[in-house]
Amino acid sequence: MRRMSTSRFVIAFDGPGVDAGTIDVRDLAPALLSLSKAVDAANRSINGDRIPARIQVKATSVGCFEVDLNLVLHGWEAIKGLLLSEDGQAAAQLLNWLGFLGSSAGLVQLYRWLNGRRPEKAVQAGSMVTIYAGGESFTVPLEVLRLYRELAVNRALTELLDTLENDRVTKIEFRRAPGMPPEETLTKADKDAFVIAEPDDETIVDETRRMALSIRSLAFQEGNKWRLFDGQNVITATIEDPVFLARVDSNEIRFAKSDVLICLVQTIQKQGVDGLKTEHRVKEVIEFRSAPRQISLFDPEDPNAPGDA
Repeated sequence: MRRMSTSRFVIAFDGPGVDAGTIDVRDLAPALLSLSKAVDAANRSINGDRIPARIQVKATSVGCFEVDLNLVLHGWEAIKGLLLSEDGQAAAQLLNWLGFLGSSAGLVQLYRWLNGRRPEKAVQAGSMVTIYAGGESFTVPLEVLRLYRELAVNRALTELLDTLENDRVTKIEFRRAPGMPPEETLTKADKDAFVIAEPDDETIVDETRRMALSIRSLAFQEGNKWRLFDGQNVITATIEDPVFLARVDSNEIRFAKSDVLICLVQTIQKQGVDGLKTEHRVKEVIEFRSAPRQISLFDPEDPNAPGDA
């Protein structure tokens, strides 16, 4: 039988849009989904894929809007000895590392302390790590630093704070049980502190080559991209040849189906947190070839062939 670690907690919403124990589903649903993504990303960072996490919703009393939740970690017996001695503490510890329940050195508290600053260095001593920024220091469990470095966790928490962008909800509270005082409260003031600089995309391919491309759709506004066909795939490219664009603007070139551009095309591929990105830039249009309009009856190399009428 697979054992589970379960921790109960409550997320509560307050503000003008929370009246008589009701809340707009457009506020509630994104908040709960973002919370679930944050917990799931944190669990994957700490435990990997071996220990799935699931948040279950329970009914709660009417009066203020609270959502009674259970965080359930399945199959905890596989690695429980690595971090904690008691099954019941595993899920609760994950919530503490996130800074939701009674922690003074969780991820939420680290964000507030940094307040948008980048850590300058981190020094580990046993299971704790001291982070330095702006001549100050803040000590957190090593697991909290791991969560701080996870972009998926940060993005999910930022989405959770997006719930506070409107005036209907002004704060989100985390409680251990319905009716208890909040252990942690998120407000609009936390929004900027939770924003961290994501790493720049890394260029892994940058090459320029000669290509023949047919035109699928045009973009005559400056900065817009053209859809071009290379014989196998449709690509989107920015035209950066000013001479060619000037001829197009002055109607010196008229396009028809199956016309072909012979171009020098720069292809840039970058790897980032969202995966691979490819960008095409037409640096020069070497030749514009109109599609054949008539059937050829004679060998064009035959000197005795009649010319065009």
